[in-house]
Order: sequence, then structure tokens, then C-alpha cells
Amino acid sequence: MIQIYHGANNFLSRQSLDQQIDNINSKNIIRLDKREIELITVNNFLNTTSFFQDQKILVLNSFFSIPKSNKRAPIEKTLTDSDNQIFIWHGKKLTTSQLKTFPQSKNFEFNLSSQLFSCIYSIKPGNLNTFLSLFSQIKDQEPFELILYLIKQNLRKQLTGWSKLSSDKLKTAYLHLIELDFQSKTGQLVISKESALERIIINLLK
Repeated sequence: MIQIYHGANNFLSRQSLDQQIDNINSKNIIRLDKREIELITVNNFLNTTSFFQDQKILVLNSFFSIPKSNKRAPIEKTLTDSDNQIFIWHGKKLTTSQLKTFPQSKNFEFNLSSQLFSCIYSIKPGNLNTFLSLFSQIKDQEPFELILYLIKQNLRKQLTGWSKLSSDKLKTAYLHLIELDFQSKTGQLVISKESALERIIINLLK
């Protein structure tokens, strides 16, 4: 059985994938990234006897980023012929043609809402009121972890590229977001995580 998880919403696609794997509860699992995906590795895992009695689980990250060539074709055949649990994750939306590579697969697409996109990309000079308005609309509709992840990703891109925002303010805000992430996960916040996030962006944009 092949399951494919793809789309722009990397946070939810990975979360859903991990939950599905956890439900199988098998220790006989291997995860391969694009550079590690080789025919011999895949074939040996899927088709050789294992010391584990658990069901085999193969997870391939960015498999469709491998060029369609002599390298990928035999791997596709090995995957198609296997009766094991195979999960393919891709960080972007796959095309219809790509999905037809495995016609019997179960495909799960994860997209970002337009409101969430608007909120994330409203973080720019002179746009504080717009951000706060959009954030108030999505904070109860989208997972906080997803919002925080996307904002961190946005600021990181601005730090490594060009931005109208002050470089020093961007660095400070980014470090505060990392700290917020840690405090939120460890229960150290004295205010709500939503309020803490608002304060960071307010200090960045004011």
C-alpha cells in the first residue's frame, strides 16, 4: 500500500503522516531523504527477511524530486510491486501526471488557506493593523503551531534575502519566536501563546 502526502501545508502533511505511522506502531521502519533513496537500499529493505516481526514501513521524503530517469524508474517498479506500507512525502503539490506514477496509491493533499497566507505575508512595515486583524480571524481556525511555523519561515526568508524590515529587528523577532516555540511546548508561558506571538510581531512592526 502506497500513501502519498503532498501540498504546500508542510506542517499538517508531516503531522498527518507521522500520526498514520504511529497508528501502525511498528519498529521496522526506515526513512530516506532524496539523496539517500537508492534502488539497492529500497530493494534490500522491502524484499529481504527482517529480524523484526512488525510490518515494514518505508518513508520516502521528496521522492518526486529525483529526476525522472533510469534511476527513478526501477525504484518506482519496486515500490509498486511491494506489499509493504510505503509513505511518500513531498513538500509541494504534485501534478496529476506525477500522481499517476502510482495509480493505486492513496493521495492526501494539504493546502494553506488564503486567509492564513494573507496573514503570514502581511508582516511588513506599516502593516501592523492589517496583521492584527488577519491574525484575529485565523488564530482560532488554524493550529497555533502551524501559524508559528509559517511566521518563523517567513522571517527566516527575509533574514537571508532582501527585506524592508530592519535586519536587527528581524533577528530579534526570530530569536523571540524560537523562544516562544520552546516555552509553548514546555508550558513556561505566563500569558497565552497567541498574545505572546502578537507582542513579538507588534515589536517588529511598530
